[in-house]
Amino acid sequence: MGYTEYLAARETLGSIGQPFIAYIFILSLFVGIFSIIYFIKKDDKYFDYLIKCLYVSTGLYIVGFLILTWFHLQIYNSVLIEYPAAMREMISVKSSRFAIPLWIENEKLYFWAMFSSIFALTVKQRKDIIAFLGIILSIFSVIVYFWSNPFNDPLPIVHGEISRWFAALSSNDTAIFQMAGTLYGRITYYYNSTYMWTHPPMLFIAYASLIITFAACVFMLLKNDRLYDQIAYRYSKIGYLLLTTGMLIGYPWAIIAWKDSAWWWDPKISGSIMMWVLYSAYLHSRIYVNRDKMWKTTAFLGIICFGSLIFTYLLTYIVPGIHSVVQP
Repeated sequence: MGYTEYLAARETLGSIGQPFIAYIFILSLFVGIFSIIYFIKKDDKYFDYLIKCLYVSTGLYIVGFLILTWFHLQIYNSVLIEYPAAMREMISVKSSRFAIPLWIENEKLYFWAMFSSIFALTVKQRKDIIAFLGIILSIFSVIVYFWSNPFNDPLPIVHGEISRWFAALSSNDTAIFQMAGTLYGRITYYYNSTYMWTHPPMLFIAYASLIITFAACVFMLLKNDRLYDQIAYRYSKIGYLLLTTGMLIGYPWAIIAWKDSAWWWDPKISGSIMMWVLYSAYLHSRIYVNRDKMWKTTAFLGIICFGSLIFTYLLTYIVPGIHSVVQP
C-alpha cells in the first residue's frame, strides 16, 4: 500500500460519490419546491411529497457518509509516515498513520447538513415547521454541492500534505526530516487527537439541533401556540448540552495543541462564548415565557441565537485566527 493506492481510492471516491451528492442536490431542490408549494396551497399532497424526498435525500446523505468513511479507512491503510531515525529518538514514535475524522475541510458542512436532515425527520407535530426546515435544508444542500462538496477534490489540505510527503521521500534527507516533523505535529495534535474526534462533531450535531429551535422560534412570532415553544425548547436542550460539552472539551485540547499561543483571544473562541451566553439567555428567558411580552422576547432571542451561531461559524472564513483559514 502506498501513494498509488491512495490516489486510486481518491479517484474512486469521486466517481462513486459525485452521483450521490448530485442526487442529494436534486432531491433537496424538490424538498424546497414542495415546501414552498405547501405553504402556498396548504395541500397535504405536497407535504407528503416533500417528506418522501426528505427521507430519500437523508438516506443518500448517510450512504454518502459511509462512502467517505471508506475513503478515510483507505487513507489510514495506505499512507504510512515513517519518521527518520534521528527524529525517532526525540519523539519515541517509529511511524504514524492518518486517522482523519470525517468533519474537517470540505466534509464538515456535509456532516452538519446530514444531521440537520436527520433532526428534521424527528419533528412530528408541526407540518409548517417541517416545511420551513425543508426550505432551509434545500439552501443548505445547494451550499454543500457548490462550495463544500466532499467528493470533488476530497480533503485538499490532507491531499497536499500526503503528496508532499511522498515527494519528499524521493528527495534528500533534510526534506524528509522537515516534512516528517510537520506531519508529526499535524497527526498528533490534530488528525489523530481524541479531542478532534469529540469536540467538532458535538458542535456540528448541536448546530443541527439548534436549527430546529430557530425554525420553531420563527413560528412563535407568527402564532401564539404553546407547541412551538415546546419544540424549540426540546431541541435547544439537546443543542445546548452538546454545545456546552463540546466547548469544554475544546479547552484541554487548546492547552495541549496551542500552549505557546494566546489561543484564548482567538475570534472563533470569543464568538463561541458569546453564542453560548446568548443560548443561556434564551433558556433562562423561556422560564418566564408566559409572562407579559416574554413570548415574543423568547422567540426573538432564539432567532438572535441562531444568527450568532452562523456568525461564529463564518468567523473561520472572515477573521484571522487559530481556527481560521484566513492568514493574518
